[in-house]
Amino acid sequence: MPERSGFVALFEEPLDREGVEEMVAHWIARFERVEQALPVGERGGTATMEIHRASDIFWEEYPQFRITEGDAFTWVYLSLRRKSVETTGFSTSGIPFCLEVLLELPRIHEIIDEKNEARLTELEQEGIL
Repeated sequence: MPERSGFVALFEEPLDREGVEEMVAHWIARFERVEQALPVGERGGTATMEIHRASDIFWEEYPQFRITEGDAFTWVYLSLRRKSVETTGFSTSGIPFCLEVLLELPRIHEIIDEKNEARLTELEQEGIL
């Protein structure tokens, strides 16, 4: 089984609807498929809905997206009003796809590998994560 990989991106400002729409529009233009996880029923669970345009986004406090390109995919987790976005996926040769989805996004201040525990702890202590 491939090794898991993940990154945390810090933005200059907390995310709002406009920022999320801009991010999703970027992914739609750049990658094969963008989906959003949706809560299903009282028993929990999730389903996904393909996002064709930013106006398709189902708004909630913690939207989750799956971005796919060929056989590669990554999950993106975010929270409105926070400065961070987290990705998770599988390590691949070259640039991990969970990093690639963050590259070229506007207003990113820093990208941190999830294995950099010292930096992530520092950000948690500062209340950023």
